[in-house]
Amino acid sequence: MRRKGSFVALIAGLATAHAADAPRFAYAYPLATPPGANAYLVELPQDAYRWAVADAGLADVIVVDASNRPVAMGPYRAAGAQQRRMPVTVALLPVPPVAAGAVGPSIRRDTQGNILIEPGAAPVNGAPREWLLDAQRPIAAESLAFPSGDREANLSVDIDGSADLQQWAPLARDVAIVTVGRGDGAVQALTATLSGAAWRYYRVRVRQGEAPWDTGHAWTATLTGVVTDEGTRDDAPLRWFDMAPTSQAAGGQGVDYDVLLPAALPLSQVRATLGPDDQVARLDVAAVDGAAIDALGSLVIAPGAAPPTLVLAPYRRNHLRVHVSTPLRDAPRLSLGWQPDRFVFLPEGQPPYRLLVGSRSARRPDWPIGDALAGLRQRGGPQWRPTAATVGPGEPLAGRQALDAPPAPFDWTRPLLWAVLLLGAGVIIGMAASLLRRKGPGDR
Repeated sequence: MRRKGSFVALIAGLATAHAADAPRFAYAYPLATPPGANAYLVELPQDAYRWAVADAGLADVIVVDASNRPVAMGPYRAAGAQQRRMPVTVALLPVPPVAAGAVGPSIRRDTQGNILIEPGAAPVNGAPREWLLDAQRPIAAESLAFPSGDREANLSVDIDGSADLQQWAPLARDVAIVTVGRGDGAVQALTATLSGAAWRYYRVRVRQGEAPWDTGHAWTATLTGVVTDEGTRDDAPLRWFDMAPTSQAAGGQGVDYDVLLPAALPLSQVRATLGPDDQVARLDVAAVDGAAIDALGSLVIAPGAAPPTLVLAPYRRNHLRVHVSTPLRDAPRLSLGWQPDRFVFLPEGQPPYRLLVGSRSARRPDWPIGDALAGLRQRGGPQWRPTAATVGPGEPLAGRQALDAPPAPFDWTRPLLWAVLLLGAGVIIGMAASLLRRKGPGDR
């Protein structure tokens, strides 16, 4: 009996050890980390989204050291773009005057956002009464300094700001612009004080008087304000890939084109192109999640127009449906833009480090990684960034076994109850038979 008990205990111990050694994650990616950094940044590769559990919120993504112990890590919150106060020299672009009641000049932007001004139907001679300024980038202007011009002037102007040359916001009203005399005795008031949001385009309109800026000279003004340096923005790069519909079917007085993504990716932009024989179409884009259909927006494609882009709130989606009410000769093709999730981890333990992805039960501890990054940024200054770690090719660990729910344990309650009942019935029958054998014929 002792040998049998020892054998059972040995088997149980081996089974327990095997369960403890079994990997709890689906996939692993080696990380190459330059030595000496105080924090590392890692981008989640596209194929890792195939293994991350959809309802885990990427909490089943961890980094382990050479001893397979988790290191402090968490989602990376990008630093905002740096801002600086600076002067910007801009050209004063005159708007040609036209006769009263005639169609005014055409003002539009080219593909780069530069201002294009075309004269109206009935241009007239005379000094301009309106100028446009293009700062080439949004600037929260604090002041606008005008040139002195080639003659004395005393006028008042209104100044507006715009992001698209269509909608204008008032910035200053009835600003006096004065230049009298020359040399040491000159009197000049050429600067307007501004405030408000950042605008790329500015407009100056004369309310009273005549401006000293003749059209025969290229005049410039100076905007001084706060400029956001977009080059310092630390956002994840936008990645694109093209996909053709995987299936199509008639639906809703039109055709539904279904697109199945290779993984549930955090899509943020959608574009579409038509086949060579189709020119115009309206595409209604929706996300499909089982029986739920979430309308995302529409793309209208027309000849000669710039390709439209549907901007989405980043969210993991793996099934899109494009509905077209009008018939198409060829299925449309989608271009999908997404930004990979990024994580930052601290160099705890010993390298090499590995990125583990995908687990039904394991979750990343809630380290105060935000506080750690705040301290590193404070010591490193505004230019500090975590060092990028290179993600190597992935290799399977437990694979699908780590994602599938474990089988439900066998419920021994019902069989055990029946065994107890049968055992009790057998005992009662045995007791009754024993009593009957003990009684004689006269005891009946």
